Amino acid sequence: MTPDSSKSVTPPLSVSESSKMQMTELLESGLANISLRDLLGVLLSGVGEAERQAYLQQAQDKANGFYPRSVQVGSLPVDVEVPRTRTGKFRPASLPGPYQRGYTDESQALLLNLLASSRSVNAARDALQKMGLSVCERDLDFVASGLVEELQLRNSRPIDPDLLALMFDGKYVEIKDGDQLRPACIYLVVGLGRDGKKQVLSCTIKLCRENLEDWKSVLRHLIERGLRRVLLVIQDDFSGLLPITKSLFPKADIQLCVVHMQRNAKSHLSKADAAEFQQRWRSLRASWNSQVGAALFEELCQRFDKDYPTFIAELRKKRAHYLAFLDYPDAIRRSLSTTNTVEAVNGQLERLRRNSGGYFQSDDTLKMKLGLTITSLENGRWYKVNGRVQEALDQLNAIFETRFEREA
Repeated sequence: MTPDSSKSVTPPLSVSESSKMQMTELLESGLANISLRDLLGVLLSGVGEAERQAYLQQAQDKANGFYPRSVQVGSLPVDVEVPRTRTGKFRPASLPGPYQRGYTDESQALLLNLLASSRSVNAARDALQKMGLSVCERDLDFVASGLVEELQLRNSRPIDPDLLALMFDGKYVEIKDGDQLRPACIYLVVGLGRDGKKQVLSCTIKLCRENLEDWKSVLRHLIERGLRRVLLVIQDDFSGLLPITKSLFPKADIQLCVVHMQRNAKSHLSKADAAEFQQRWRSLRASWNSQVGAALFEELCQRFDKDYPTFIAELRKKRAHYLAFLDYPDAIRRSLSTTNTVEAVNGQLERLRRNSGGYFQSDDTLKMKLGLTITSLENGRWYKVNGRVQEALDQLNAIFETRFEREA
């Protein structure tokens, strides 16, 4: 007998193949097809099974299948596969209390926001403990790994070859690495399908600042995954990115984000001139058609050319890319002039960043919170087609068919 053979060694926690298959099946089908109810059901079932595995490592008992149970999380009835044992002595702590169907208000709020709001695994463990749930780090890892895996699948699954719009932007964040904070960039790509629905197509994290080589890789990977025809690309004017986009999507109109441009104007113009610039640009965005917009654009340039020749020269050089949105249906025109759709994800992530102390505890923590943010949007605000998009959808598809009819 070796010196350590008498010590109790806890083997790694494992999950049954059926549970893995269920998780994989749901994840591979795409989160847009998964309701919050289904997601909660899978996660709660997985936590329960992980609890049973931990219990069986210590007790003289054996697994004895599962039984179905419906629990209430707020107004949502959630179907859970509850694990049981031969003796009947095991009961998952992740279920509501005995003789209760639903969770308490405090518990369900913690359950729904646990992973999104927790600063770290330790903070998540504290929240779980308040609910009376397992505080085993391996149990938490099982739940979190499903969200991280989904983010990886999202960056690899096939893409519809045709899109009405492709919107992308980079977000700078910091990730804790030991005692230091490392810069990281989130490369986020959102697509507007021909059915009018928005979906996050790619969400890539690179442990460096935003750069052209990473953008080349992200955009080329979209093509490798099946993307072929795009009507409109909406992006910011990151230095050197415009020629790359043109080469990859030669038939697409390219709209540079006017919000980014307006912010840039504030840094080049005096306070009074910047205010006038913004007012003139608001009038331009409300133009009835591209001819009126082009005339207002020229008036704007003439007004500020004398005092700010370098800034105006750059603006004129990219005139077509700042005014591309004017050739699209009025109902959706304003929203096609900015990357605000991407900002919807970045905005929620920014809130999570502030709640986490201004940075993210690890790469996996960031991936987990990104997964939750994207799931929340696609199952919430983006689940149905936006009213303005619906109003313009027939026109957008007609423009698409006219432009690409020879390739059909």
